[in-house]
Amino acid sequence: MTSQAPKGSALHVRVADLAVSASDGGLPLEAVTAGSSTFAELGMSSLSFLRLIDSLENEFGVYIDLEEAAGTLGTVDGLVTYMEGQGVGTHAG
Repeated sequence: MTSQAPKGSALHVRVADLAVSASDGGLPLEAVTAGSSTFAELGMSSLSFLRLIDSLENEFGVYIDLEEAAGTLGTVDGLVTYMEGQGVGTHAG
């Protein structure tokens, strides 16, 4: 198992940026990167979440199986861990 990219890594920062973008700026970057709340707890809509997943898949060339990893994708940390498990490196795009 790979270790998770640190919160300041390019991958972590890029996933957080894409989450804010997918929410049309509705989520503050500081709250998204804090990791203490899920996207849903921060008020991200399901449509915004799907836009985030689509953005990640397009940018990093990875398929994110929402059914397989449903419980782990609710935070930036969870997404980064999942993507690293799919072979995405710690560089941003």
